[in-house]
Amino acid sequence: MQKLAIEALKHKYTAEMADAEFVFAIYLKNAVGVGEHPGLLEEMDTALKKWGDAQDKLAALATLTMEMDDGTEEEPTLFESVD
Repeated sequence: MQKLAIEALKHKYTAEMADAEFVFAIYLKNAVGVGEHPGLLEEMDTALKKWGDAQDKLAALATLTMEMDDGTEEEPTLFESVD
């Protein structure tokens, strides 16, 4: 169960980073509609903050899980067979 929770958090933070990258890329690559978005810099700043927060959480999770690793065998995930 612990391994599954950690994997879920990793996927959540990775998805948040991908979402922020997408938003940021749209604003950088598509100049269409930029004039219609007076808060463009704020939107880009929000996307960058979201990406940075998710990256920080991934790093913190890696550090915490490394500290908790006591060398015991890992639990199987939901998708691994339990023999």
